[in-house]
Amino acid sequence: MLKLTPLFSGSRGNCTLIQSQNTNILLDVGYSYKKLLLALQSKNLTPKDIHAIVITHEHDDHICALPMWTKYKMDTQIYVPKPIVNCIATRSYSPFVEGVSGSFVVGDIAVDVYECSHDSQACCGYRFSVDNESIASVTDTGCYNDELVAFLAPCKAVQLESNHDVTMLMQGRYPYPLKRRISSPFGHLSNDQCAELLQKLIGTSVKKVVLAHLSENNNTAELAFDTINKMYQKNNVIEGKDVQLYVASQHTVGETID
Repeated sequence: MLKLTPLFSGSRGNCTLIQSQNTNILLDVGYSYKKLLLALQSKNLTPKDIHAIVITHEHDDHICALPMWTKYKMDTQIYVPKPIVNCIATRSYSPFVEGVSGSFVVGDIAVDVYECSHDSQACCGYRFSVDNESIASVTDTGCYNDELVAFLAPCKAVQLESNHDVTMLMQGRYPYPLKRRISSPFGHLSNDQCAELLQKLIGTSVKKVVLAHLSENNNTAELAFDTINKMYQKNNVIEGKDVQLYVASQHTVGETID
């Protein structure tokens, strides 16, 4: 059985726990090292229990705990998109930074890679599989395509970016260049874009959805949930019965999805 737990998710920092019966993976290690340890403790885990760290990209809200983590646990295997190997190596104390551009294996978990559209040196989403069971996490991508739909379709559970409400973003206090960057094809998925993507996944294996990487300034959990739920209602999909919808939090360890 595969399990996904959003330890924290949002503009300040991101980290997701991926677990099988024998393997524990951290997807990103954003936020502070202290908060990361407390989040793991809430799941009865310590750094010694983590078999690998998988990094999506080099922005601080996804790697800021990496220096402290690798200072105290240098033997953790770290997997990163191949173009950012040197960048991550210089930000950590680990001699075990491996660049990936295709599928790889951690313990009993097979990992597949999706290349995201984001304004970083490189950014990836990942699909985790054991036998015929898969879950995936894709955030920090400014657009979606048929390739992403196909990447997610076999999964029973997916964690997807639902970063901002377009109206809140455009009417908010951010300077225009930042608004343009966030809403661009190299920025972040909006609630509406996330809904469009999930609509294309109706009828596939996807039955559990975690909305992630919500902006603290340009979104709310209620807006994100309602946008997706209204899309499901229009398509005669009942939330809580046909599909289960969750919203990951910046400040609270999320529910474990299995």
